[in-house]
Amino acid sequence: MIVERTLDVGVVLDVLVDPVIFNAISEDGMTYEQLKIDVIDNFWLKITEDTNLMGCVQFKPIFNKCWDAHIHILPEFRKRSKEAGALIWKWVEDNLIGLIYANIPVFCPNVREFLLSFGFEDAGYLKNAWFKNGKQNDMWILTKESK
Repeated sequence: MIVERTLDVGVVLDVLVDPVIFNAISEDGMTYEQLKIDVIDNFWLKITEDTNLMGCVQFKPIFNKCWDAHIHILPEFRKRSKEAGALIWKWVEDNLIGLIYANIPVFCPNVREFLLSFGFEDAGYLKNAWFKNGKQNDMWILTKESK
């Protein structure tokens, strides 16, 4: 398995427009056409094995040393998420210094548990932050420091 930066918008879109992924990341009413992929100012990583694209990860700079992170593993590769997560964190440690954070909808406890297993910590809670499934939903904020 290889985790590396990509500047290929098509690779990122191949993951994000997967129906399972798109449903998980989009608020109600969002369309594929509204996806905005910035491979210059954001770091996008692709996760591959042999010729298989397994997923991608976005690190969006928020402040000088603070990064908003979003991981997307295609459904057929989720049984290998832990292995991918370890390689992603290795890339982070080699390339980013500062706080990595993720916002997780409260109806996705499996994602929260995944991040906690990598040493992320609960850092806060956003009430009514995300419109999904016909209602405003709360989100957990999880963080981890990269030195």
